[in-house]
Amino acid sequence: MRDARFRLLVLGFLALLTAAVWLFPSWYPVLNPNTISIAYPGLELEAQADYALLPQAMRDAYVDLRDGDDEDRPPKPDAALALVRARLLGVDFVAPDDMQAQPLPAEARTLRTGTFIQQSPINGASGGLIIYQTPDLRRFLRLQDEFSVTRAPNIHIIFTRNPDPYDINGVGVDYIDVGPLQYNVGTQTYEVPADVNFAQYPIVALYSPTIDYVLSTATLR
Repeated sequence: MRDARFRLLVLGFLALLTAAVWLFPSWYPVLNPNTISIAYPGLELEAQADYALLPQAMRDAYVDLRDGDDEDRPPKPDAALALVRARLLGVDFVAPDDMQAQPLPAEARTLRTGTFIQQSPINGASGGLIIYQTPDLRRFLRLQDEFSVTRAPNIHIIFTRNPDPYDINGVGVDYIDVGPLQYNVGTQTYEVPADVNFAQYPIVALYSPTIDYVLSTATLR
């Protein structure tokens, strides 16, 4: 009986040691904050090492966004930090398989198409969109072609007049909001407001009002 208890104690100690080693990256910065090199101010300690491993072009782009790179691109420290956090600490929200496999409705008529662009090394989207109309004259915007967009807080799909928006000054006060993006990866569909005139609002933008920043755009054709 005594040997059995001893073996259980040894096994328990080994299990705790294994868990401690496995979780080492998480608890080491907390216990030893002064030994962590601060690669990006304001970023959580456990993500500093990962930030330092990002490609130089990405790190330069985050700094440019934070500090502003010219007169037309004002400093956006909150947006830069939010994007860094989302990249290193966030997770992708992927549309369910049944949603992605859903075909276009029967007799749907294509009205416009577009392709999202990569804005910079740190933000952008890939994939395309199609705007179609059903026989009852309702219009829908479908994100497809392996759609994905950079992680960011509170992304909205909007229509705007400006082909190169950057923030609220670019999207304008009269942009039309389709609603929040449900998933940052995968095919998904949204109803288009009835008052959208595609000739007047030819740009679909992925815009975060929380950080006042445009992640990507697509020109309707």
